[in-house]
Amino acid sequence: MEIVDRILKNQWQSLSLIILVAVLLYFRSFSFGFALDDTIVYDENKFVAKGFKGIRDILSKESFTGYFDKQQDYVAGARYRPLSLVTFAIEHQIWGKKPELAHVINVIIYAFCGIVLYGFLRRITNSQKWAAVLALIGALLFIAHPIHTEAVANIKGRDEMMCMLFCLLTLNNILDYVDKNEKKYLIYGLLNYFLALMSKENAITFLAIIPLTLYFFKNLGFIESIRKTWMIWIPAILFLIIRSKVIGFFLNNGGVVTDLMNNPFVGMRLDEKISTIFYCIGWYIKLLFIPHPLTHDYYPYHVPKVGFDDAISWLGIIFILAILILSFLFREKNKLQWYSVLFFFITISIVANIVFPVGTFMNERFLFIPSIAFILVFIELINWVIKKLPQLTSVTYFCVGLIFLLYSVRTFTRVPDWMSGDSLNFSAIKVSENSARINLFTGVSYFKRAEVEAQPTAKKKLLDEATRYIDRSLYIFPTYGQALNMKAGILAEYHKMSGGTEDFLIHIVKVVEKEPNLKFVNDYLKYIAQDPSNKSLLYEFYSNTGYELFFKKQKRVDLAIQYLEEAYKLRRNEKLVLERLIEVYSIAPTLRGVTAKQVSEFKNRLDELKLFYQVILR
Repeated sequence: MEIVDRILKNQWQSLSLIILVAVLLYFRSFSFGFALDDTIVYDENKFVAKGFKGIRDILSKESFTGYFDKQQDYVAGARYRPLSLVTFAIEHQIWGKKPELAHVINVIIYAFCGIVLYGFLRRITNSQKWAAVLALIGALLFIAHPIHTEAVANIKGRDEMMCMLFCLLTLNNILDYVDKNEKKYLIYGLLNYFLALMSKENAITFLAIIPLTLYFFKNLGFIESIRKTWMIWIPAILFLIIRSKVIGFFLNNGGVVTDLMNNPFVGMRLDEKISTIFYCIGWYIKLLFIPHPLTHDYYPYHVPKVGFDDAISWLGIIFILAILILSFLFREKNKLQWYSVLFFFITISIVANIVFPVGTFMNERFLFIPSIAFILVFIELINWVIKKLPQLTSVTYFCVGLIFLLYSVRTFTRVPDWMSGDSLNFSAIKVSENSARINLFTGVSYFKRAEVEAQPTAKKKLLDEATRYIDRSLYIFPTYGQALNMKAGILAEYHKMSGGTEDFLIHIVKVVEKEPNLKFVNDYLKYIAQDPSNKSLLYEFYSNTGYELFFKKQKRVDLAIQYLEEAYKLRRNEKLVLERLIEVYSIAPTLRGVTAKQVSEFKNRLDELKLFYQVILR
């Protein structure tokens, strides 16, 4: 065919086409701002804001330290991915904080990913005649795949792209080293692999991928493949040493992440955890073939808890085992398919909550590198049809073109969702309606709009929408601290509009029941106490909440004392609050965990209250 000859003769046309498709699909992101985790790694990162001067801190601190001021270890294993933050710091130094430029750079990096993938595919494609065509098809499908929009359209996704780019460069370097037996290619490979690791820890899986690639495509024995590539362990070990020194531990500091939003498996039985992991892997595979619907939020419980007693769990397990067993049995007849399956499961393993919790059940950006396996399967299928059923060649190309068109359209329609935090939230809530997190974020979006709305009717309508989503978030996760804080904020806005203190206090009890010491709630209660007309209502609130809720119902003596003391400040001569305080302080010294100092303080306070109570009775 003429088109084949043209592609074989002029590789630059193929590379230009890859760049063109990437730009056409993502050019609208050039005007986007910050969204989602961009705030942590760029927008409000103090090290990035320093420009060149911040690079030392970026390299020597955990990756979220520039935002939180100190290493928080919110997620298991912490995070050390300095290279993308270094690029942000350089951008900030040269051009200032310009998210539009960061988006342009992201698309350029993405195009380079497609180009390097094209080169890799040409080297491993079975058919020499069709290698260029298949490689181009694979690269274009990769660029058009909707699953990649999160990594490209979100500035933070640069770590995923840089990791893949340097991993593929490493593979190509090692293949050159084996083919040409020149050590310079090995040195290039070691350098690129170190950069891949500094981009994101996922690159560690290529310790297995690199020798496997030689084993499958260079006719080397497995031991020989390992022997040829043993030096890739040098940058890997160096990275692990640096990472351990920076974050203070190797993989885990021994702490357990108990926040459901940073460890979705909190409260799960072992069978539920295993089943849910298999379920997510099956979901990943489905998204590679049918990338719809798409969302950035797979937090509890958009992904449902499943156990061995759920049929859907067994379907996922059987499906995955079938893929592994069949690919293994036919490995001699189709080594590329077996390589693809191994590639997928090896690269997905580190983000599938198998090694350690990654902070969410799953994420579309986690498929960025594993999606190469899908591309390999796809082009091998095309290759098989062309070889075995040449009469269907035209039909095959038509189908490939149709899939490319459908993927491109879905990517083009998905990109605008990443314009801002609000657009992302309003898009995700349509899909992830059972996620506590996205319900919270959507509620926050409506709340922020309500804060700046001057017209009372419109303001109330926005607050009502915010309430609907926050209540849904708390229905899914009743003790969600951020959602409770947001609920309190909404109640405060309603109070400011209506002045109904009694109604506010009735509803705020439901918040403090779940989260007793929210700073905002305590501050707002002090604020409304400044109005003398509210003191009677506040007294009833503090007294009843402290005694009935915290003392009688929850057996929380510390909180009961805290609230009853506030009631006592408002009405020192009230017999009821004195009796309640005396009852609580009488029990407090007998509780477990109370120190000798506290016992003494409780008894002294009890004596004071009893004496004052006797004065009141007179």
